[in-house]
Amino acid sequence: MSRKLTSQDFPALEVEEAAKTEEESTKHPLINIDSADYLKKVELIDAVRQAPNKADRRDAIADAAKALGKSTRTIKRMVEKVEQVGVATLAVGRKDKGQYRISKQWHDFVVSLHKWGNTEGSRINHNQIFGYLKALAFQGEKLQEKKYDEKFKQYSQVREDLIAGKYPSHVTVYKVINSYLEEKHNKVRHPGSPIEGQIIQTTEGILEITHSNQIWQIDHTPLDILLIDEEDKQVISRPYITLVMDSFSGCVTGFHLGFEAAGSHEVALALRHAIMPKHYGTEYELQEAWEICGIPEYMVTDRAKEFKSAHLKQISLQLGFIRRLRAFPQAGGLIESIFDKINKEILSLYGGYTASNTEERPPEAERTACLTLDDLEKILVRYFVDHSNRHDYPRVKNQKRIERWKSFFLLEEPELIDERELDICLLKVAYRNVEKYGSVNFLGWVYQGDGLLNYQGKQVSLRYDKRNITTVLAYTRPINGEPGEFLGTIQARDCERERMSLAELIYIKKKLRDEGKEVDNSSILNERLSRFEDVEQNRKERRRRRRKQAQKKHEVKSNKSRVVELFPENATPEEITTSQESLISTTFDADSQNIVNSIDKQVTQNKPDINQTAKARRRPRVDVKDWNQFMKDN
Repeated sequence: MSRKLTSQDFPALEVEEAAKTEEESTKHPLINIDSADYLKKVELIDAVRQAPNKADRRDAIADAAKALGKSTRTIKRMVEKVEQVGVATLAVGRKDKGQYRISKQWHDFVVSLHKWGNTEGSRINHNQIFGYLKALAFQGEKLQEKKYDEKFKQYSQVREDLIAGKYPSHVTVYKVINSYLEEKHNKVRHPGSPIEGQIIQTTEGILEITHSNQIWQIDHTPLDILLIDEEDKQVISRPYITLVMDSFSGCVTGFHLGFEAAGSHEVALALRHAIMPKHYGTEYELQEAWEICGIPEYMVTDRAKEFKSAHLKQISLQLGFIRRLRAFPQAGGLIESIFDKINKEILSLYGGYTASNTEERPPEAERTACLTLDDLEKILVRYFVDHSNRHDYPRVKNQKRIERWKSFFLLEEPELIDERELDICLLKVAYRNVEKYGSVNFLGWVYQGDGLLNYQGKQVSLRYDKRNITTVLAYTRPINGEPGEFLGTIQARDCERERMSLAELIYIKKKLRDEGKEVDNSSILNERLSRFEDVEQNRKERRRRRRKQAQKKHEVKSNKSRVVELFPENATPEEITTSQESLISTTFDADSQNIVNSIDKQVTQNKPDINQTAKARRRPRVDVKDWNQFMKDN
């Protein structure tokens, strides 16, 4: 019977001979004389060589071995090499430092097992790989079978070692895999593209960046800050930003900020803002003008579904630009870098900053939130106009980003487009009936405008920007495929604020609903509860009255005694007869008839029974006529 093999039967593999531990010779070595380790060796070896006698030399060798953590034999060899080659040998380490005593075949085989175990949803750990090698070695000669040929196709030496019961130790397996993972995840910084010949790789091919407004990149992300409502100062949520950047100059051309998760509508609004000329009031405190505008030739995005929507296809067809998808995520580094700067250079200074990892959100984030959506918009506009776009272009000395963008438009102005043609970017459309005085009900508000006075009783289509719903664009409703005609802008009649986003309106409505529920709980619901309690109390009163009436009736009936005393004491027969005649006639039941018959029999025998008489007293139902007849007969 064969003995079960254990790990002791399979020693750690040493396929190749160990590399030489010290370098035998060196030619023109470059010594780092400032190295502390080298200077320490020089001092200790010099003490050994300067020892006056054998005893002192022996003590110096022991001290050097203790200080360097080596054996005395190693110290003696170091002294010999210094005497033979020179002090440069003290600066030379092991050639095989950081390597494993394992062949390249074994190294590649272990790495291949790790790759195989981490594909198609599997996750294999280091210990499982070592266990698998141990199980293969246990097979012995069975590994020569044909079914293992494919597995060991490129690893013949590994196959022979496993048949012989040799495989790497678990420490070696761990080191090989960890070294592979470290090398795999090691990121090397890209030096950047040259000034000329910059390219963007897309799924349709390579685009070379040559001029301004040629290629715009669009992307979006949630910002790492909590915003509050302007009125009650309560936290709403984190905002989303959709950003448009010019690839040639690195300038921010436009953006959209809101609470809604980024979709095709937000992308269209950001694109609309980038294309149109931008004018801001004094409340933004801008030092420079945001001069960038125009229509791009290409719009490059990632592969998110909102960038493939039918809405963006319509916009690109009408405005005449080409949509392209990035071939690799790294191609979006330009726009990703400014997202990182917004979070770390700007938002980190304000209360409500959440950091990038929401699981490690600072506990004071909600308590210290202080910015509204309008506040954040003003901060970002100042940053884009006065800082980012005015910053030095990194690839050209003494040139600002905005100057690089303008350099292409020295002879011609960027193409401008009428604002009405960009209304196609406003995807949100609603249809409403026009009421009196040119008003429509929309989003719970009443909107009015002079352009609707002639359309009372007719339907119009409304287009609106979710960033500001105090103003809505009115169009005639398209009929028979004909496009709608612009009627003008209409304003919210009962809104006191100049700007309000749709998200803020939804938040205010929810707040009012919650307050209404609190009123119901304290008044309406309590009134309903008291109403049910009153009904229950009335029912109890009615039941109580019925019980009292029934009790009174019972008492009246019970006060009229129907018991006939057959042999009253100290009474004459005439008195008995008179009293019995005054009784109200009652009906005989079977029991009373039996009692009377029994009494009649006893009287006839002149043997009155006291017990039977008592029973008769408890039986009040005796008819007067029968009693009179009874008395006459006796």
